[in-house]
Amino acid sequence: MTTGYRTVNLPEDLCTEAEKWMTGRFDTLEALLGFLLQEIVKNDAGRLDQAEEEIVEQRLRDLGYI
Repeated sequence: MTTGYRTVNLPEDLCTEAEKWMTGRFDTLEALLGFLLQEIVKNDAGRLDQAEEEIVEQRLRDLGYI
């Protein structure tokens, strides 16, 4: 669900290099950046879930259930 858009200022040379790299992979620089940000958010959520799981497992060990 898209709630709106924001403007981001990036260095011109960085954008130029990214556009060269993404040729054939993404239609626009915005599409590339959107994809990368979604992957970062997804990966961070996975790490948090893993960290939470480890905490729960340790608590169960401490209580003698595992």
